[in-house]
Amino acid sequence: MEQIEKAYGDRPYFLDIDPFDPVKEVKRQSQEEFLELVDDTDKHQSWVEFFDDYPNAFPCLQVKHGNLTSIQNQITEFTKREKVFLVRIERENGTNFSSVIEAVCNTEHSNFGFVVDVGWSTDLLSLVSWADGIVKQIVDQRGDDIPVVVTGSSFPNNFVKMELGQEVPLQERALFSQLQGNNNRARLIYGDWGSSRCPTEGGGGGNPIPPRIDLPTGRTWEIYRCKEEDGGFKEAAENARASKNYPSDLHIWATYMIDATELGDPNGIKSLQKATAVRINMHLYRQLHFANFDPAPDTDDDFIE
Repeated sequence: MEQIEKAYGDRPYFLDIDPFDPVKEVKRQSQEEFLELVDDTDKHQSWVEFFDDYPNAFPCLQVKHGNLTSIQNQITEFTKREKVFLVRIERENGTNFSSVIEAVCNTEHSNFGFVVDVGWSTDLLSLVSWADGIVKQIVDQRGDDIPVVVTGSSFPNNFVKMELGQEVPLQERALFSQLQGNNNRARLIYGDWGSSRCPTEGGGGGNPIPPRIDLPTGRTWEIYRCKEEDGGFKEAAENARASKNYPSDLHIWATYMIDATELGDPNGIKSLQKATAVRINMHLYRQLHFANFDPAPDTDDDFIE
C-alpha cells in the first residue's frame, strides 16, 4: 500500500485482489495479511475493514465464489462507509454471475459500477455474446444509470511468423463497438488490459527471444521484430519510426525511448521488459485520447519561471 500511494499520490483509485498469484506456502507476514483479505469465512469483513485506513482507496467487491451472504455483507458495510465500489464479472474467474448481478443491482443506491472482463483471447470477438448477455442483465435490472466498463485482451502470444511491421487488429475496440451497437441504453465505458496477457501463461522454449518493438495505434499494433544479427532493437526502432502511424509529434516517455533507441543511445531500449513498458505507455496514452488523437495532444507542461 505504501508503494501504491506513492505512485498515485493524493488521488482516488479502485483496488482489487490479484487472483493470479495465490499464496501456497506462508513465509512472510505480508502473505499472512494477504490471506486474511481473501478469506471469506468472515463474509469478507477483513477486506471491508482494510479500507478504513486508506481514504483514497475504493473497493472492488470480492464476488468470484458467488457467495451471496458475503456479497451482501460487503455491500452493506461499504454503503455504511460511503465507499463507492466496483463489481468485477470475470468470464474465466467466477461463478453464479446472474445471482451476483441481481444482488448488486438490488442495492438501494447507485454508487457502484460493473467491470465486465472477457479475459484474454486471440479471438476476442467470439466472446461478444457472453459479454452482451452480462450487459443486458445489468441494463434490464438497473437501466442506464450504472456505468459498465468492458475490458479484455487480444494481444498476441506468438510472433514467429510475423513480418516486419505486420499489423495486428486491436480486437478490444471492435468488441466494444459491437456491444455499443447492441446496447444503446447501456452506459458503456471502454477498457482493456493495457496490451498485456494473462500472467499465468506459460513461457516459451529455451531459445532466445528476438528483440521486438510494438507500435500501438488506435485500433492496431504494428509488430517490429528483428533478430540481433539483423540489427536488433535499433533496427526495430528505425522501422517503427518510419511507419506512417508513428506519432512523431507526440512527446511522451514511450516516444523518447523509441527515438533514443534509433539513435543508438545507451539509455534506449535494451531488453524485452523495457520494450513492453514502452508499448504499454504508448498504448494507454493512445486509448486515453482515442477520440482526439489527430493531431496528437500537447503533453508539454507550461514553463513556469
